[in-house]
Formats: sequence, C-alpha cells, structure tokens
Amino acid sequence: MSNISSIIKMIDMAATQKNYKEVENLISVLDISDQHGIHSLLKETTIKVITENKDKINIAYSVKEHIIGFHFYKLSWSDDMLDQLIKIYKEERYLALESRVISAIKSDEIIVSQLNKLESIFSSKEFIKQIESWKKRNCLA
Repeated sequence: MSNISSIIKMIDMAATQKNYKEVENLISVLDISDQHGIHSLLKETTIKVITENKDKINIAYSVKEHIIGFHFYKLSWSDDMLDQLIKIYKEERYLALESRVISAIKSDEIIVSQLNKLESIFSSKEFIKQIESWKKRNCLA
C-alpha cells in the first residue's frame, strides 16, 4: 500500500472531481487509526466536499464525525454556520458538533439572538452548565 501522504493527495483530487465513491474507497483502504487522523491532513476544500456530501460518502461514522467536526471548528461562528451545524446535528447527533457549540459558548462567540435556537437543540449537562455560565457573564441570568 502507498504511504498515507500519497493517499491523501488522491483523496483531495477525487474530492475536487466530486468522485465520492473514490473518496470513500481511498479512505477505506487506510487503517482505522489513520482514518481518524486524516481530517488534519486533507485540504479544506476536501473537508468541505465531504461535509456537504456526507450522505453520498460511506465511511466509518466516527471518521465522518471527525471530518465534519473539524470542518465546523475551522469556520468562523455565524448564524449561517450555526444553521448548517444544527442541520447536520439533527440528522447525525455528532458529539463533535455539540463540542463546537460548547466551545463557542465558552469563548463568547455566541450572541443573544442565538440562545433560543441553541437551547431548543442542545440539552446535555455540559451544554446547560456552559450556557448558564454564559448567561451570567452576559447579565442574562
């Protein structure tokens, strides 16, 4: 088998060509531990293609979660980004996406107008704890 860097280049090329089956096949030839680390090696455009076409690419659930979670950590926090994140979270329940939300709360990226949306979707103990702390910091509690 080729080394991982040549496979990564082939994955990037296949994603550019929107050859989802090839992306899937190339990721699948890697050991699962390597699959879990590819999100940090792929081009941002490849990460975006995989995220936007997640239903067309059949790879391990946890690998897809790593890639999609990484995608949302790379994006700036905004209403549009939050809407995309929520859409995928509702479909997949990826913990990495909830983690991105909690990170946004901790770093004060969220805004008051996003509270209802966030509270209607997320309900873990950590989310509730962090949102309550955020409300206190922002004099809303």
